[in-house]
Amino acid sequence: MFITVAVILIVLATFMLIIYNMYVDYAARRESDLRMMVNQARNLISETEEMLLNQAQIPFSRVLILILRHRILNALKKLKADPHAKHIDEKIIEQQRIINEVTQNYKEDLAFRPPENDAVAVAQLREIRRLRKIIYNEMRAGNPVDPVNCQKEDRRLQLLVLKVNISNLIQRTLDLKRMHQVGSCRQLVEKGLDVIKKSPIKDNWLDEKALTLTQILVDIDKELKEKNRQQDAQRGADEESKKELDELFGDKKKW
Repeated sequence: MFITVAVILIVLATFMLIIYNMYVDYAARRESDLRMMVNQARNLISETEEMLLNQAQIPFSRVLILILRHRILNALKKLKADPHAKHIDEKIIEQQRIINEVTQNYKEDLAFRPPENDAVAVAQLREIRRLRKIIYNEMRAGNPVDPVNCQKEDRRLQLLVLKVNISNLIQRTLDLKRMHQVGSCRQLVEKGLDVIKKSPIKDNWLDEKALTLTQILVDIDKELKEKNRQQDAQRGADEESKKELDELFGDKKKW
């Protein structure tokens, strides 16, 4: 009997130890998952706030700002699960106030500002890629901003990528033209016109730049024709001069 009781107690102790270890593992995993979620939420808030501060380079629409603000709001709500987080409720209320203010009173300025140089153009394109990725992810995550407006904003950013590239291309084209590198200049112009022609999205700005590129192409053709005319004239003058020299210093005919 004693042996039976001892065996039962050992089995129970072993079972309880297994249960305890399982609970410890579960608690550790839960704590690890919580830390990961909190870190991701904090990083997301930091990244999004940084993007909102960099509006000088890229025109932000109301829709885009609302997407980013809701992204911060959702991340703040996740931080409520962190027992060490402070003033989260106040931050959520403040973020909601900003969202309401943007919804009602935000004045859009979507005028395109061409990049000053290649470095600025690269930075703009990198930022636009990040924004388009965020829009896609937020639509999948159920961001409350209207999906139709999100799609329109994505098309606007897609058009902005084209504008940055065309603006940069025109600047390089003008630089080559000033250096009289007409061959390379012509290739860039034709490439730019082809890109604009094939783009499914267009606006007045692109139409104006297409006219600018077309005019550059006309100027290049004029310059090439003038250059060829001068070369032909010079070649004719050289041949005439050579003919005169031959008549003066060439072998005399015997009569």
